Amino acid sequence: MSKILIGLCAFVILTIPPAVHADTVIITNGTYGTAGIFGGASYTFTGSGFSLTASGAGGFTPLTNCFPCLSGHQVSGSTFITGNGLGSGTVTINGITQNVFLLGSVTLSDGAFTIPAVTTNITLTSSFALSGSIFGCPLAQAPFCSEGFNSVFSTQLAGSGTVVAHLFFIGVNANGDSLFTFTDVRYTIGNSEVPEPVTITLLATGLIGLAAKSYATKRHKKLK
Repeated sequence: MSKILIGLCAFVILTIPPAVHADTVIITNGTYGTAGIFGGASYTFTGSGFSLTASGAGGFTPLTNCFPCLSGHQVSGSTFITGNGLGSGTVTINGITQNVFLLGSVTLSDGAFTIPAVTTNITLTSSFALSGSIFGCPLAQAPFCSEGFNSVFSTQLAGSGTVVAHLFFIGVNANGDSLFTFTDVRYTIGNSEVPEPVTITLLATGLIGLAAKSYATKRHKKLK
């Protein structure tokens, strides 16, 4: 019996890869996009030593409930994804690539869009902030995915960029309000100017050097 237990333990250890616990990853490039009210979403997040490409996500976007969207009204272009709504895909961490089932929560938040009173299709643009906590398990173990048990990675995400939403003009109501329906929304993550520790150190060293040189020059002039 003991040999069987030892064998099972060894099997579990060998088949469940160790999880990679990373600090917050600053996402410097990537996109998240969904098409139509019932369209699924796909996304790509890339940061230092980290890359995630996934599809099958099912986030909640207030724009999808804006049917119809009336001119003069405000509606949020934010998206909130949670649970197993993050879909599945491929993650690469420090050069190691794995196919994973994804869980956690991700928020792409922005201010409210004001629907303009026009009679044409419209494009709405705003800035957004990305934040979230995400982990992934091997696809074969997806139904039993649990952070810390069989997850292969776990990390926090942060970033920012621009969100663009498209609305289709469908007509004018009896009150003269323009009516629109949601077409698609796309978030594009831009480069975040986050200084690396080495850069900060070099900058500090340079400033100290300049200060020391200035002090030495002034002292030398006084001695003369």
